[in-house]
Amino acid sequence: MKFQVLGIHSLIALGGERTRLGHEFIHELQNHINIPLEWVENPEEFEPDAIPLVFILTGGTENAFLSMLDKLPRPVHLLTSGEHNSLAASLEILTYLQAHGQPGEIIHGELDSIAARLMDLQRIQKTHQDLNGAVLGVIGKPSDWLIASQVDARQIKEKLGCEILELPIEELIERARHETMPDSELINDLRSHAFAPEELQKALNIYGALQEMVEDYHLSGVTVRCFDLLEPLQSTGCIALALLNAQGIPASCEGDVPALISMMILQSLLGEPGFMVNPSRIMVQDNRMVVAHCTLPLNMGGSYTLKTHYESGIGVAVDGIIPEQKGLIFKVSADMKRYFLSDIEILANLEEKNLCRTQIEIRLEEDVHYFLTHPCGNHHIIALQDNTKLVREFMRTLDSQPA
Repeated sequence: MKFQVLGIHSLIALGGERTRLGHEFIHELQNHINIPLEWVENPEEFEPDAIPLVFILTGGTENAFLSMLDKLPRPVHLLTSGEHNSLAASLEILTYLQAHGQPGEIIHGELDSIAARLMDLQRIQKTHQDLNGAVLGVIGKPSDWLIASQVDARQIKEKLGCEILELPIEELIERARHETMPDSELINDLRSHAFAPEELQKALNIYGALQEMVEDYHLSGVTVRCFDLLEPLQSTGCIALALLNAQGIPASCEGDVPALISMMILQSLLGEPGFMVNPSRIMVQDNRMVVAHCTLPLNMGGSYTLKTHYESGIGVAVDGIIPEQKGLIFKVSADMKRYFLSDIEILANLEEKNLCRTQIEIRLEEDVHYFLTHPCGNHHIIALQDNTKLVREFMRTLDSQPA
């Protein structure tokens, strides 16, 4: 993905030294981001998949900008070098844009700061591209208890460009009856943990079957009505989902599509998997809560042990230790109109008998009363980066509002 740069300068500064210095600035900036910055001569040359930048080279460019405004993509990203009254002109231009309800921003500062902002824009653009045309596999219907997590496939298509492909749980079950022998560093590490080999193999058969379906149907993400696997296979999907997420394939359990979409957004924006959790206990007075689940991505925590699935007592689940650090918690609503997002601090790993296997205590920056008054469903997603600013900006591009 590249950036394209349209330079605007005043007639007084036509050509000459100032234009040369502008090209030198772009060349130096490109060295900071290691992504192509390609010059264009007019707005018509902006390519749909490129990120457009309007480089205000000098002052006195306001009317020249207005003359091409109707042809510029939105939002308008005004790049300035901090020389030749570039910033002064950009301030006037941005004020005009905002007064007329047009989205825009000034990208200005030290080269490192500008480069960091451009990388954020690139991540947001990449996430839109990843979601547009993505195929989300829903294997089995959402679990019966997810009464607030049903989605409208047409709405998801309009909002994100994603396709929802419904697949029968019976196909997964039939595929999982055949033993598969997947091999990878993650699986070899799994086999090194103390657990009944025959039970682990049954869980890995489910993983192998899911992996086949992901490949055969070209799925970008998957969610499984996993409790329907318990009786026919006498195992669970916990390990399968933990492995897929560790491979960069977002995978949620219980057929929860909003949770899957939330995981896909975080995976693309942050480049790391998310952990789908149940909020289990809230300590309102000091804004803490306990969250837990059995499907921690295997590359997300530190050490882990293997245990049975909490609710059923069968199968194989992950009891992981997550480093005590900063992160975030995130969830989009089923209609994509709302989302919840908060910085968090992971305070402790717990070992309680009455909760799912991986359990952590967190402190939130946002008010935990959200969960008690207007939540976006049950499941929420934990990520081990605290870049809430980037996630919030991406959600603004979808016109979603904070819950």
